[in-house]
Amino acid sequence: MRVILDEQRCDAHGVCVDECPEVFALDDDDDVVRVLIEEPDESLREKVERAALICPKAAITIEG
Repeated sequence: MRVILDEQRCDAHGVCVDECPEVFALDDDDDVVRVLIEEPDESLREKVERAALICPKAAITIEG
């Protein structure tokens, strides 16, 4: 699985970070969400899918 974050759509609400902090992080300095692991382990799939589902801006895409 590959995680793609559309930085143009992301408004840094941080719900993805709350759902899956292993993969997403929110920088306090500039309010930007970062993907920590672009190709996380399959054991995190459910959390990553939930993060993508609840993103208010639909800024997260999962490939594979």
